[in-house]
Amino acid sequence: MSPAASTVPALRAVAERVRLTPHVEAVCSAHESIDYHGLWERSAQVAARVGQLGAVPGAAVGVHLERSIDLVVTLVGLLRSGCVAVPLDVGYPPDRLRFMCADAGVELIIGHRGPLDRLGGFTTVVTDGEVHYATAGSAWAVPDPVGDKIAYIVYTSGSTGRPKGVLYGHHNLANLVAWQSEASECGPGDRTLQFAPASFDVIYQEVLPTLGEGGTVVCCDEDDRLDPQLLWDLIERERINRLFIPFVMIQSLALFAAEATPETHPLREILTSGEQVQSTAAIRAMFTRLPDCRLVNQWGTTETHVATWYRLPADVVDWVDLPSIGRPITGTDVRVCDPTGRPVPDGEVGELWITGAAVGPGYLNLPERTARSYRTDPLDAAVPAYCTGDLGRVTPDGFLEFLGRQDTQVKVRGFRIELGEIESVLAADPSVGQAVVVVAGSAAEERNLRAFLVPRSVPEDVPAWTAGLLTALRDRLPAYMVPVRAEVVEALPRTPSGKVDRLALAAWDTRPTASGDSA
Repeated sequence: MSPAASTVPALRAVAERVRLTPHVEAVCSAHESIDYHGLWERSAQVAARVGQLGAVPGAAVGVHLERSIDLVVTLVGLLRSGCVAVPLDVGYPPDRLRFMCADAGVELIIGHRGPLDRLGGFTTVVTDGEVHYATAGSAWAVPDPVGDKIAYIVYTSGSTGRPKGVLYGHHNLANLVAWQSEASECGPGDRTLQFAPASFDVIYQEVLPTLGEGGTVVCCDEDDRLDPQLLWDLIERERINRLFIPFVMIQSLALFAAEATPETHPLREILTSGEQVQSTAAIRAMFTRLPDCRLVNQWGTTETHVATWYRLPADVVDWVDLPSIGRPITGTDVRVCDPTGRPVPDGEVGELWITGAAVGPGYLNLPERTARSYRTDPLDAAVPAYCTGDLGRVTPDGFLEFLGRQDTQVKVRGFRIELGEIESVLAADPSVGQAVVVVAGSAAEERNLRAFLVPRSVPEDVPAWTAGLLTALRDRLPAYMVPVRAEVVEALPRTPSGKVDRLALAAWDTRPTASGDSA
């Protein structure tokens, strides 16, 4: 397939870069680098290989690769193949990954040897370099292909105790990529760090606009990604110009930025989403030392990816303590609505509804949940809408203000979590009578999950009991969904209406007591 012949909307700009600048560096890691021509050739090999192995357009293909050029190449190759990528995070528990594979009907996985061995259930049939193509044989009850209009499926936390597969279409992705490239201050020759986990939809936002702009995607390893000091060193060493990172990591970086200058850290954009941005003194000081760098606050959901954006002023003196989430991206509208979806007057609080090109098709295999959250625009039945469950209002200057969640779905350190899923897993233990999980801490870096448990009978060794429950959770859930502490209580506090008083639990004094806790 020649670059000019690419029919995948989100890849048209990439194909043009391949034609114009084939020998410019496209992706690099600590051990390897490939140019645009090499990227296109290797991604074509991926597309051809999955076809040879029987994955037709619309079929779900698992991606179980560690951070690497292989990962970037595979995501591009699957887009070209017409198959639906199902990112399978190498850090997730095998049981969760197996559920995702079964739910999406994954017959074929592209992975590295170590993760595939841990997952089990798949047999390598072809090996290309370090990349293995493995099939499940008859292990899965495989449903029909998802559909050739779907680009990828990302699994998020589910309130019923099972993860939800969120479908995202090629037209959704094309709109996002085109808008991000237009809105960004980065361009040809600029370098973007590939920071997001493979299972996080932001990886597409990092990779595709960068390649379409003629920039370079820089891969990092987990040690550099998780250690703020190592990350600063990497930014300097690799001359990184753009970062997509959670707000909590911005706060961590600010603690190590005392000597940052435009010469040592040539950052021009730091983009964040997933949590309320706070203009702390440390963050203001960091951006004062990096006057050429702008902070961009983005907001959206996994179901829509980015829906709004706000570029904070160049002068930190003009920052407010809690910056706005801004205005909608191209092709998208965001309104503050009453329960019927009708706009409320400016200044009043309501639910944030997203309409237009950002709204994906729905949830996989969950028609009732899809019908509840995915609607049509009450103002235009031809336009899709998504009810976010987030609260907000329009400020006097016309910007949108985010005011939190309506329900128990929360974001902690950039990860969206439905507390009900954790509670469901805890309550499945026969020794647990009731389980409630809350978010404690106010500042982003302090936010953490706490579990409160009412046992069916008081255990003889409370700390050992709670520790055992948390250990069991680690075998069932990703690490970011495991509470940092579990406490035994005789009864759960209630509101006057009889509901569990989650605010009271979140404010609970969590120092170790005789009633038992487990860190």
